[in-house]
Amino acid sequence: MNRQLRKDPQVLFTGYKNPHPLEHKIVLRVQTTPDYSPQEALTNAITDLISEVSLLEERFRV
Repeated sequence: MNRQLRKDPQVLFTGYKNPHPLEHKIVLRVQTTPDYSPQEALTNAITDLISEVSLLEERFRV
């Protein structure tokens, strides 16, 4: 997810941390340009990842 977000030119910073190894929780930080919301960046990154996984799945079927 972090790499996918970094591909977006409107994303200024992205990072994540796992507060504690025994907790199943990740804190994601996304900083974007003023006219682009972090939620929009995350939605676009998820959409792009879904497309990439679908393409990969399609290529392995052949």
